[in-house]
Amino acid sequence: MELDRKTKLLVISLVFLVVMQAVWLIFLSNRDNFLQEKEVNNAIVHNTPSSSRDSYEEIPLTSNECQKDSERIYGGIIPHHLLVKDFITEFFQGLPGECYETVVIIGPNHFDAGNKNILFSAADWETPFGRASVDNKLVEAAKKYNFISEEEPFAREHSISSIVPFIKQRFPQAKIIPFIIKSGSSGEEAETLAKFLVANVNLEKTLVLASVDFSHYQTTLTADFHDLKSINAIESFDFKETIKSEVDSPLSLLVLESYLEKMGAKQAELVRSTNSGRLTKQEDAPTTSHNFFYFKKGSETKKSSSNFLFFGDLMIDRSVGDRLAGKKIGYLLDGLAGEEKRFFSGIDIIGANLEGAVTNNGEHYAPTYSYDFAFSPGRIAELKDYGFNYFTSANNHFSDQGQKGVSETRKNLDDLKIYHSGAPDAQIDEYSREDIEIAEDKVALIGLSMVYNDFDLGAAQKLVENAKLDSDLVIINIHWGTEYEHQFNKHQQLIGRALIDSGADVIIGHHPHVVQGMEIYKGKPIFYSLGNLVFDQYFSTDTQEGLGVGLDFSNNRTNIFLFPLQSAKSVPNLMTKDLKFKFLDKFISWSQLGTEAKEQIKNQRMEILR
Repeated sequence: MELDRKTKLLVISLVFLVVMQAVWLIFLSNRDNFLQEKEVNNAIVHNTPSSSRDSYEEIPLTSNECQKDSERIYGGIIPHHLLVKDFITEFFQGLPGECYETVVIIGPNHFDAGNKNILFSAADWETPFGRASVDNKLVEAAKKYNFISEEEPFAREHSISSIVPFIKQRFPQAKIIPFIIKSGSSGEEAETLAKFLVANVNLEKTLVLASVDFSHYQTTLTADFHDLKSINAIESFDFKETIKSEVDSPLSLLVLESYLEKMGAKQAELVRSTNSGRLTKQEDAPTTSHNFFYFKKGSETKKSSSNFLFFGDLMIDRSVGDRLAGKKIGYLLDGLAGEEKRFFSGIDIIGANLEGAVTNNGEHYAPTYSYDFAFSPGRIAELKDYGFNYFTSANNHFSDQGQKGVSETRKNLDDLKIYHSGAPDAQIDEYSREDIEIAEDKVALIGLSMVYNDFDLGAAQKLVENAKLDSDLVIINIHWGTEYEHQFNKHQQLIGRALIDSGADVIIGHHPHVVQGMEIYKGKPIFYSLGNLVFDQYFSTDTQEGLGVGLDFSNNRTNIFLFPLQSAKSVPNLMTKDLKFKFLDKFISWSQLGTEAKEQIKNQRMEILR
């Protein structure tokens, strides 16, 4: 009998262990769901990332009183990157506690989960500061607008869960409602959400927040370049530019700005701008940037803003073509483009010197030259996928396929809706200038070449003078100089300065296949040669070094960003830290610059008052 009891106990113990192991395995396999949501009274309640108050700084109560109407804050932009949680705390500290009955949070649907482009959550949220309750009135209204409440995507959506504890701590009595937007949503859908908010919230007692991280995966310098454009678009309430911004959710920004525009709260205040690279002292690593905004009643700040990214010589025939056989152009550019092609994102004009003709099917026409280049429209279309939307064709290889090649190039680029300017070497004609509009700016893009012979300087000056009369910016790409020489010559300098005197704002040079120096003449930059972007000149280190130049024209300033490039068998990448510093020292030695400008070059960034 005793033996039977022991046997039973042993069996019970073994069964208990098996059951507990099964429960543990089920927990592990569904760990995210256990941690992120639970059912309370037949309703889903989401959990925020941490249940500990110690994970959050206390938000001091500076004032609970609402400001007068003109000073009240109706909207804001904050990051959800908790590396900057102290700054998020400061952001909420600047908001009065009694103003808001409802807080609306709009953020990206990072995982593109769910069945609709715009989703909302009808759930409450458990936070270290108590439960944040959903605004049930808005939930019922949202259902009528055909938005969908799907809770599963919210269980792991950090653009919302990271921010809810700050809201609950600062506004303990406020109700919330979060929306997340898929990256493939349309501007019309964003506008619908903005209209829904205006029609269904108490405008004077609602705070609308866009939870948006800015530039991603880029070096700090690249992020700064992209952020200038994004910030100007936001401050100007320029919806077309906002939607192009290199941020993780342009559409969240669009909803916020459309809502604020409808209620006349367009006065943007940039509270803080940070970057994870600076905070962690790893500026050449992939970073995330953060920009904090308040919005008050008033008008937007109208600013003209345009940005450009220029490269040197681009040739995808000969050995480059052989390397590309059976491959997409991404084989060459993916390393430079980075995650989601973000290096090339958010830029108005990306251009290069196209060393050859764009002929039908990439055909080569007689006579054949020793150096004879042609590209197919299909290959150029692939470059367009990486943001290239302008080429200067003014060079000594434009006419490699004769007049037929010249004509086909112009037609093929037009068909691809790619801007282009330039005539064959030493010629100036009606194609030497291309006019475009970017936001508030009228821009003239001029292409010139003087390799075998000089163009008529008087005709070139007249071309520039006329362009200046009806353009805000005149940018010249010019093919010139001595091949493989880093030092620009006096003749280049004479021509370059004469074109600046005639009204050019920037000159971008190429042809030497190596980088040459630069100078600032009468407040205008002249880059004498950017070297190669893609070429098959593998015989020297110098021909595999290039320079990308980012230009941002805003606030009566020309902001210049320098991106040194290192190629390996026609595949360009940003230079590593050690190579970059050595290159910049050489670049300074090839240039004619003052002491202050030299120091700016070392930081890869210059600012010139216009």
